[in-house]
Amino acid sequence: MGKQEDILQELQRARMNEEAVNVERVHFYKTDKKVNPKQEEPFWFVLGKLPVLVSAPHAVRHYRQKRIKMSDQFTGSIVYLLNQLTGCHAIATTKLYGGDPNSDDPCVYKERIGEICDREKVKFVLDIHGAAREREFDVDFGTNGGKNLLGKVRMLQTLEHNFRDFGLSRISHDHFAATGLNTITNYVARELRIPAVQIEINKQYRVPAQNSQGFHRLLGALAESIKELAQ
Repeated sequence: MGKQEDILQELQRARMNEEAVNVERVHFYKTDKKVNPKQEEPFWFVLGKLPVLVSAPHAVRHYRQKRIKMSDQFTGSIVYLLNQLTGCHAIATTKLYGGDPNSDDPCVYKERIGEICDREKVKFVLDIHGAAREREFDVDFGTNGGKNLLGKVRMLQTLEHNFRDFGLSRISHDHFAATGLNTITNYVARELRIPAVQIEINKQYRVPAQNSQGFHRLLGALAESIKELAQ
């Protein structure tokens, strides 16, 4: 655990849990005010240097079947911080724009992902979501039964290895419907031919103010995975 402990101490010294709270407040605040995506940009995205894209489609509230759904708290901040820590590409929703990026077709969010992946020659996509605290896993990796890996099994092995090394050992697979035709990871694998994993994170690791140690372990596992996948 030597390397992992060094990384955790570095994240703690940088107070990444406090930074996450600030980022969430500034970029991913919760509102029911709807914007027109043709008039106002509903996404935050930044280009990095590593050929890995991280995504948080439910960082703010969204619409599903004409009803407003709650956000996956702190997934946007996680993506924001991963860009800072690793230099990966990142995208997240910041405005309620009338759709659901993980089920819509056509979908402006997926179109933006396609543009980034094509222009930046992205090799892997991690799509980050939130799961309820009562779920019996720390993290769930959705791969559509392995199909969305496109044969790149190293992607899943790298994620599992790092999450276990950082103490998130309760791992499940395809607990959620990553098999839905229009999910982001299915779109990325099917249309862009890029390996993709849908990552569902238990809420106990997405409360940085209450569980700083757990949040830093999560951040460390994701950051190390991104760095290894980029090699």
